[in-house]
Amino acid sequence: CPGRPRRAARRPARVRNRGAMGDEGPPLKRPAKAHGKVDRSCICAVVPARAGSKGVSGKNIKDFCGKPLMAWAIENGLKSKLISRTFVSTDSEEYRQIALKHGAEVPFLRPAEISHDTATDIQFLEHFLKWMRENEPADKQPSLLVQLRPTAPCVTAETVDAAVQKFLDHEDDQYDSLRSVTPADHEIFNMFFVDPHATERLVPWVQKAWRKDDPSKEIGEPQSVARQILPQVYWHNAYVDIMRPSTILEQRCTVGRRCLAFHMGLEDNVDIDTAEQWADAEKKKRAALEADAAK
Repeated sequence: CPGRPRRAARRPARVRNRGAMGDEGPPLKRPAKAHGKVDRSCICAVVPARAGSKGVSGKNIKDFCGKPLMAWAIENGLKSKLISRTFVSTDSEEYRQIALKHGAEVPFLRPAEISHDTATDIQFLEHFLKWMRENEPADKQPSLLVQLRPTAPCVTAETVDAAVQKFLDHEDDQYDSLRSVTPADHEIFNMFFVDPHATERLVPWVQKAWRKDDPSKEIGEPQSVARQILPQVYWHNAYVDIMRPSTILEQRCTVGRRCLAFHMGLEDNVDIDTAEQWADAEKKKRAALEADAAK
């Protein structure tokens, strides 16, 4: 699970069952402890917005189609019909004031030790949940966390609500989390690690798979078969992540044992890591805004 350091191993672990992310492959076991019903009045959005972006300077507050970038994520939380409160987790007082101006709750500043370049999602989410437990009454504790990253400005509140609704529709299926995904190329099956203990030795990233047309048939060396028989692979585009608080606090990760897929189209993917990508994303956002205004 993300957020926990891994020890280097001489032999890579076997590929974990991927059935929880889609319809292919055998299902994962359900957690020993059943989840309770989700309190619809306590679904909270959290927008991570630390200062100090390296790719695009000041990215989270840089103007994007007339608003600071993170304001679009805040707006999605506020416009959502299913999210009850929208928070921003930031380490910057400047960012805090901007977030407050756009309607978010920012009751604390994130500590510097979990706001550096390599800080993980679980660190700031765990900090948020612990702050809530220490400062909010029991009936205000989050029942679900919806992470809305500022780097997904073309996502709409309707898409966010569709993802939350899907999780709620499956709440009795004991999922720990949901992640938005898009179809990815089959090339992951042709990817390799270099063994850290023998740098001339290649180790397959994926060591086993199953046939797309018959999941009961295992493929022992997916690097050496026709791509047409391999299962579909999905890319986590990080646009909408949903987690139960227990996944973070008890399992100490953000995915958990069972992760529900929220499928999006390839056309939904927008990167803003370079000036060129930023300009392309603004063009797409303006076109969407104009189309909405024309309705």
